Amino acid sequence: MNGTNDLPEFPEFRKLEFEDKALLEALFKEMQPQISELTFTNLYVWNGAEPVQLSRYDKTILMQRRKIPEGKNVLLPPLTKEPIPILLEELRKAAVGSRFEILLYGIDSIAGELSGRYRVEPDRDNWDYVYLSSDLADLPGDKYHSKRNFITRCLAEHKCEYVNLDASVVNDCLQLQTEWCNLRQCGSIPSLEAENKAIKAIFEKYAQLAVFGGAVYVDGKLEAFTLAESLNSDTAVTHFEKANPQITGLYQLINQLFCQNKLRAFTYVNREQDLGIPGLRKAKLSYHPHHMVEKYISTIA
Repeated sequence: MNGTNDLPEFPEFRKLEFEDKALLEALFKEMQPQISELTFTNLYVWNGAEPVQLSRYDKTILMQRRKIPEGKNVLLPPLTKEPIPILLEELRKAAVGSRFEILLYGIDSIAGELSGRYRVEPDRDNWDYVYLSSDLADLPGDKYHSKRNFITRCLAEHKCEYVNLDASVVNDCLQLQTEWCNLRQCGSIPSLEAENKAIKAIFEKYAQLAVFGGAVYVDGKLEAFTLAESLNSDTAVTHFEKANPQITGLYQLINQLFCQNKLRAFTYVNREQDLGIPGLRKAKLSYHPHHMVEKYISTIA
């Protein structure tokens, strides 16, 4: 297990390692984060496409991530309970002469406070969609009428069986992911290939990560799976959700069944961002989010 003393001092960084898991998870538990990126799982499985590096400033852990498609390094919210504006000013001074550009990402709670000092811009494509778990599980009222219709059709046309995701179905999930990627030609689309690698990474370390999931067998074959974990004491975050797109209503079904079976213990479900993809934004809005977790990028130095 790595500790704080294993980290270089700012502005030097080193790459994220799996051995950092215990240190970061303890800090996340203390911080109770709101943005979807602040889980060890997210940082680790996307590390191939969006490399993460760690540093420390005094007793504060700093995390730097290379964001795609921008290709720029950004600081994620510092892991500290100290006033962040004061810390940022100290980092700005410490970075003088190092050619280190500080772009702080995900500053939803203090954006207004920082805007008077630094350039602060909304990053709408990365705002998180947060739903009431009860809405996703029950699909109540007229606003979810079409979702219920899709599920009814799926159940009428197929024999569907929900199972909790464990080691016995991991290979079936990987087979579905391969078929999904072949259908969508992931190899020729960098963002989909990055996601493909992240999904393989999460299954490779499934027993060691703090994740849980569900899957649906359709007519005897696994055709949908989803993976999530606790983000904070009242919110789960869904990392991935895949279904055979040729089966009408299956995405709606796996979403509802997973919420009914695994997410009712949480008040909210964070289903991450839409990345500015029109179809994905339309789909996420159609589930009527309870609120958005707004994210901003602030240029410090």
